Amino acid sequence: MMFDTRIVSPWHFAALLGVFVAVYALLYQLIKKRPVAWRVYSTGKPIYFIGWLLALVIMMPAAIILHDTNLVLGLIGSTIVVIIIGRLDEDQNISVRRQLFWQALIAAWAVYFGWTIPYITNPFGSGVIVLSMGGLLAFAWLMVCMNAMNFLDGTDGLATLVGIIAFVALAGISLLPATQDTTTFVMSLIAIGALLAFFLWNAPKARVYLGTSGSWFLGLFIGMTAMIGGGKIATACIVLAIPVLDALFVIVYRMVNHKNPTKGDTTSHIHHRLQRANISPWGILLVLGVVTALLGIIAVVAPTYIKIIVLVLFACIFFVSRAITMKKV
Repeated sequence: MMFDTRIVSPWHFAALLGVFVAVYALLYQLIKKRPVAWRVYSTGKPIYFIGWLLALVIMMPAAIILHDTNLVLGLIGSTIVVIIIGRLDEDQNISVRRQLFWQALIAAWAVYFGWTIPYITNPFGSGVIVLSMGGLLAFAWLMVCMNAMNFLDGTDGLATLVGIIAFVALAGISLLPATQDTTTFVMSLIAIGALLAFFLWNAPKARVYLGTSGSWFLGLFIGMTAMIGGGKIATACIVLAIPVLDALFVIVYRMVNHKNPTKGDTTSHIHHRLQRANISPWGILLVLGVVTALLGIIAVVAPTYIKIIVLVLFACIFFVSRAITMKKV
């Protein structure tokens, strides 16, 4: 499958580099000043929740390249709420019910201002399938993305790395001859540049964390980018298979064991199980990063019906292996 690079311009990569430099420089200055209000002491040394800065740096250029005023209002408004509520949760640890309420409000705001899924590619034929409930599907999709990245953000660098791979896949699929989507391509490059800079500080041993504001925004922006130009939901679903399936497995596992499915813990998620198997933080990144990258390649080069088959097979393998590890580790 060959890429068609006619839509690529030098300024696109200048934007990637500019965002990278901006994020890296801002993080360096903020950490150098050691702001007490943003410290987290869970590891015995000062580290920081600075995901809100990542959200702002990505949102501003993304809002400029969007050519629809309603979409811009949806992006800016939802990002502001993410930052406010995310910072509140980082400081006060708000309840799960309140988190879900605010996530629903964020998703509803985005949908109200036009972030919808009007159609999907027909996986078993040519053309597209027009959706009569595209707004409801978009609402559910954004909720899933926000929670998936939030659940994944439990070990140094993991959510950031998966985010980078997701946007690389979205950038790749936007360059396919049948797609040629400049907006998705540039939004993906902006996110890649910002996340690469953040990863340098977030990789083991992390000096900064995404926090609630950063992980919610990362999920939200992945979800939005996948919806541009008619939707690349199947691609994003494949790339986000691990966090989405892991979240689903943990919820079902807790319910089967008569536990509160909304109450978090430090033992159930896949990265927790790998930690208990004495795999190092870099080892966890390597294992889950390689699997995610392989899924990303399939998401870009395979037709939609193959993506669905791969996703179903991967889900079966994932659930069986997770059930075994919950017993053995």
